[in-house]
Amino acid sequence: MEILAGQWWQNLDVWTLVVTAIVALGVGWLTAWATLRASNPKYKLGWWEQSNTPLFAESRWAGQSSPLSVRLGSTHLEKPRIVDLVITNLGKRDITAAKFHEGAPLRFSFGHPVLVILDYESQPAAGLSQLIGTYTDIGSGSAAPPVSGIELRPTLLRKGQRVTITVLVDGDREATRCIDFPLVDVDEVLEAPSAVAREIGMGVLAGVTRSLPFPFR
Repeated sequence: MEILAGQWWQNLDVWTLVVTAIVALGVGWLTAWATLRASNPKYKLGWWEQSNTPLFAESRWAGQSSPLSVRLGSTHLEKPRIVDLVITNLGKRDITAAKFHEGAPLRFSFGHPVLVILDYESQPAAGLSQLIGTYTDIGSGSAAPPVSGIELRPTLLRKGQRVTITVLVDGDREATRCIDFPLVDVDEVLEAPSAVAREIGMGVLAGVTRSLPFPFR
């Protein structure tokens, strides 16, 4: 028995069969995984606030009247702000209008009523003028003030398509929120890819510098 065991461990043909079987299983698993991933690619829709800029610095004129005055029609604006919102398809496939559950639109709130949509652009170009608009939600009670924002109605968003919408609001800075995300089987991404990559890179750099035997400046 000792001789047989020794011969078994020293038999190169046996080890060749074992390694071949392991490699074949690994290749088979990777092939199945790649096939499944190719047939069921992830849908990803990202959105983020690209900028939120006051038209003038309010703190500079605290306690005194500002020499600047902004009006929209006959309405005087106390704290006008311009907000740029980016919506982009980050996935590997087009997002079709059918992905919007029961035809519901994407809706965004800026913490203050949207006074006007100043501009929008799409890269690549797409006709969205009839698909981007404002909405009004009267709230749960009659005493609740209207909260208006913008909405993107069901449409085709090509892979890599980026839509930027610029709006005018009046008030202190508030976080932009997506209050309705009706897309089915689509992941919601809340940060620009560059911001995520930067955070990962800084984390990796911090880990490397901590492992160095000398201070890194």
